[in-house]
Amino acid sequence: MTTQPRWVDDLFPFPTPPALAKVVDIAWEEGFLKTDLYEEGLYDPFRVQTSFALPFDLCEMPLAPQGWEDCYEGEVLRRHLIPFMSVPELLPFADLGNGTCVGWVVPAPELGRTDHPVASFGHKDPGVIGRNTLDGLTFLLSIALRSGGEHNLAQVARLSAVLGIRPTAEYGVKPGGGDVEIPLDLAPPPGWRHEPDPSGTGIGVLAPNDAFGDEYPSFTGETDTILADASRMLDAGHPASALLGLAAAYHDNAQRLPHLHPLWARAYDDLGRPLLRERLDIMLENHQGGF
Repeated sequence: MTTQPRWVDDLFPFPTPPALAKVVDIAWEEGFLKTDLYEEGLYDPFRVQTSFALPFDLCEMPLAPQGWEDCYEGEVLRRHLIPFMSVPELLPFADLGNGTCVGWVVPAPELGRTDHPVASFGHKDPGVIGRNTLDGLTFLLSIALRSGGEHNLAQVARLSAVLGIRPTAEYGVKPGGGDVEIPLDLAPPPGWRHEPDPSGTGIGVLAPNDAFGDEYPSFTGETDTILADASRMLDAGHPASALLGLAAAYHDNAQRLPHLHPLWARAYDDLGRPLLRERLDIMLENHQGGF
């Protein structure tokens, strides 16, 4: 090959925010352009996804560029990750390798926003750690600084210079330990509102005002009661209220997912959120497969 291809921005269902795109550029360079496979016209997506240039793994892998061939037989499975005990509105971009991911809070993809608040989630309750992607990357590089090691320090120095940020070992940490709590600001557009999750665990629902009803949904107690409540709200044209109760019921007891799924999917359909519906279907498949 005589030219150096650029990675195709298809990692996520919206344009990759510029800060993360710069990081993927570095992973692409180290994991592909500087490898022996590049000279042979072969492409190993896992080398990019787990590039030694980054102190974390990417949650998605770029496709093989045009003219290059995957070095694995058959099609490489590329599927958006749904971390354990997560919800469709949380889209991870970084995997810390310990069951925790960092990614975006995207409650209303139809708004077409170019950046989103960032949270950590997975084997823990979700917690907002940044107002946008650049804040999230600063948090991630600060974790790497706290881990120490010459390799981590070199990674952080290079990425910090490219991004124009100054992470510190103390960034995002409370004086007594734990992550600094950042309020979730979803900036509802005119005629919309954000209702917090009644379970106190999730991110709640962002939707037009008329998608909410006047009643507060049930989310604890008997599953049949929760489903009847959600069904009534959907029939009344209030999918946001139904979604609020169904997601909270999942946080209250994740084993309910197979029962909640049909109405939860209908709520996304009624709100016009096919991306979240697709991710919910993957959640159900993972649940049924024991993942």
